[in-house]
Amino acid sequence: MVITVPGRHGQRPLNAAVLGAAGASLVFWGLKGLHPWLPGVAAIVVGVLLALFGLVAVGWATAFLLGVVFATAGSVLAHLLHLWVAPIAVLFLGFGLFAGMTNHRRLSVVLPPLFAGFFAAWGAAIAWASNLRGARLVKLLDVDWVLGVAGVLAFALLALSFERERRQKLRLTARRQRMDDEKLKAELAGRQAKYQRAIDQAKS
Repeated sequence: MVITVPGRHGQRPLNAAVLGAAGASLVFWGLKGLHPWLPGVAAIVVGVLLALFGLVAVGWATAFLLGVVFATAGSVLAHLLHLWVAPIAVLFLGFGLFAGMTNHRRLSVVLPPLFAGFFAAWGAAIAWASNLRGARLVKLLDVDWVLGVAGVLAFALLALSFERERRQKLRLTARRQRMDDEKLKAELAGRQAKYQRAIDQAKS
């Protein structure tokens, strides 16, 4: 939920968290069993580097984030349709990279609320709907309920994000209008002073 507080600037911590966690997980599970400490160290190094990449290069990081999301969706779709997973995943990855690079400023308004809603519902399911006795939110043991809560939270946060962006645009428009008015007033004052000097010179 914290990534929705800074508005469109929440895209940076979102990129850092998702890319860092995804890269660390892939490296850890890919190197698992090779050496007692190699997977953990490699996962930490890769996770930190990808997190820094997500914080600094917001455009490219957003493109990679969307590419990973598209590639995952393509892999699931190919698996359901019994098609080759690798080519479709690569194709969807390319689509995601292109869409993320060309629209990263617009996506910075949409992606943080969507991911925040999903992560909040997932965290609630883990914390309050455990399989142990005494679960506080038993209904969150059902995937449909988790997806429903995630959708409701994402919709509410998305509405707040759009409203905040709209108000920010209105403030920028009003500020630009004030600057234009001040510039016009200064220009008129300069012309009036110049005209007055010309009159004074003509009288003298």
